[in-house]
Amino acid sequence: MAQKDSIPAERRRQFELIEVATVATLRSASSMGKPLEAMHPVVPFVETNFRLDMELFFKTEADRRAFEADGSSEALAKEFCRELAKAGYPPDWLKLVICRFSSYEVVDRDFEGSYFYFLR
Repeated sequence: MAQKDSIPAERRRQFELIEVATVATLRSASSMGKPLEAMHPVVPFVETNFRLDMELFFKTEADRRAFEADGSSEALAKEFCRELAKAGYPPDWLKLVICRFSSYEVVDRDFEGSYFYFLR
């Protein structure tokens, strides 16, 4: 419990809103038959910086390439931002959202399965 209390209220709020939008976006991708596996938020350590890099993962590179080739990646990034806004994500924070698409295959193959190395 002490650890949760050490998270500033605004950062906690950010994480809660991200979770709501993530669940909705994954549900939307699934209903469209898109093979999106997971979404992982990355935020700065600086408590007053509300930038969000959302990493969207597919199982394979072939899945990711097919998804990007048909324009679905741009549509899904916009969908995620709409879901953030709908959840109450502040407009000035929305300007700081970046969506990136990758695959678990790349993390395993090129980064020894390490998300630490992948995100560097």
